[in-house]
Amino acid sequence: MGLFKKLFGKNRQETDIAIDKSKVPVYPMLKAGSWQAISRVEAIPFIKDREHLELAIIFAQDAGARFEYITPPDLQHLEVKANYENWQQHIDAYPYQFEVSEQLDKRIIFASGEDHSSEKILSPAFLHHACEVLHTDRLIISAPRRRCLMITSYYENFLMLENFFHLHFIAFREDEYGNEPITEMIFTANQKNVEYAVPLGFRINLYEKDGQRKLVYSTMDELFDENDQINFQQIIERNKIPVLFKR
Repeated sequence: MGLFKKLFGKNRQETDIAIDKSKVPVYPMLKAGSWQAISRVEAIPFIKDREHLELAIIFAQDAGARFEYITPPDLQHLEVKANYENWQQHIDAYPYQFEVSEQLDKRIIFASGEDHSSEKILSPAFLHHACEVLHTDRLIISAPRRRCLMITSYYENFLMLENFFHLHFIAFREDEYGNEPITEMIFTANQKNVEYAVPLGFRINLYEKDGQRKLVYSTMDELFDENDQINFQQIIERNKIPVLFKR
């Protein structure tokens, strides 16, 4: 399980603190459209599927054991609004460190463990750096839970992408560390923006039988192409949903 250690984040401090919303940095946070408080906070639609809100960008401030969220009434205060309007600069400046996986031939990178790690995908400079590290101009991104982020090249071969998606599903299912789920979808991005969200239409599970380990797919969709092979890029292009917010 050492490979997965970086996928799961630190514990937040146990006590609440009072904050001044005009001064504490505001960061974007990806939330499911089904989140019960979505109608009460300032939110930018991020992914819609047939008019159903799948994901939104909301705005959070660190209040110790919890987050405070920016609400429409907050933005009636000029100082709070001015602070809120700096959210892009805040996420651009938020620290990160790439961990390049030696076990995966340096072709999958992790940037996990901090409160706003997942939202670094909203930073053009971060995406550009990831493209440089992976020597590509297009990315596949997994951000299944809060503080979890994994990235590879869109052009990777079948075996590498199979490993990537298997790790993605493990992270999405893993709730031992208390990290809030974000989405089972993956994302694709260029060097500046996330372009699409992708419901993959399948899951991958690991089974052991007679001492042999095997990855098994579960799906209601058609996985195989005309050559009776699984083409992940073809599945992505078939299922992709455009992202609504871009810089």
